[in-house]
Amino acid sequence: MNFKEFQKKYTPQINSFLEEHLINEIVDPKLSKIMSYSVMAGGKRLRPLLFLATLHTLAKPITAEEIRIACGIELIHTYSLIHDDLPAMDNDDYRRGRLTSHKKWGEAEAILAGDALLPMGIQWIAQGGKMSELVEIITRAVGPNGMVGGQYLDIDSTNNDSVKDDAHFINKMEWLKTGCLIKASVEMAAIYGQATDNERQALADFSYYFGRSYQIYDDLVDVIETTEEAGKATHKDEAVGKNNTYTLLGLEASRDKLRKMIADGKDSLADFEEKTLTEFFNIYEKVL
Repeated sequence: MNFKEFQKKYTPQINSFLEEHLINEIVDPKLSKIMSYSVMAGGKRLRPLLFLATLHTLAKPITAEEIRIACGIELIHTYSLIHDDLPAMDNDDYRRGRLTSHKKWGEAEAILAGDALLPMGIQWIAQGGKMSELVEIITRAVGPNGMVGGQYLDIDSTNNDSVKDDAHFINKMEWLKTGCLIKASVEMAAIYGQATDNERQALADFSYYFGRSYQIYDDLVDVIETTEEAGKATHKDEAVGKNNTYTLLGLEASRDKLRKMIADGKDSLADFEEKTLTEFFNIYEKVL
């Protein structure tokens, strides 16, 4: 099954679960509406699909319980986007083609919506997985040594010339801010799906290459796509002094690095007969 087929099959199930449970499980209807606004704005649903595709690769069934875990991952991802868009962070007006949460509802409301989505996402993962190890993986991935740590490094390095040519710093920062949650989506599925040691290692290798390359892809989207195509402000990172792979290496060298990571990521999955995860790399083609 290729990525588009997998996406077409499972995205409606993800969206249906999110829409229903964000209404039914939140007592205050206004808070539910604010939280749902950002969650239901669309997007690729990449992280929940990675969780489900990993289970599919391991020939494990996908039921409502697995959809709940996948949707928990999406809530956590959306929380990070809401907070990342705030004026004190990246100060963005648009996300996924619509006004960002704080522009639509107000800063306090956006902060609280993000604050609510994070624990609710962890709760759904715990309920669906019934495994403490899944909670440990996801909380580690989004905490100070994961996504939040990476976002801090991103902010701290903005307009900071001391890291401008530091490839080690850029790799670390971009891995933490983006790669950790992607890796956790695959790692949770590997544990939940009872992968063998060899399978877990191969999936870990894949998740590293896919997660690291996603931020390079996102950096390139900023300079290649229009605001309308990306659904958010583009041609912005360099203007505001962001340090990233593109500003370090330039366009063609960034593309070369992305191509190498894609090739290595595909190689890591060579022993799996099911190629759905390999197809996920196809989303990067539009920037190459």
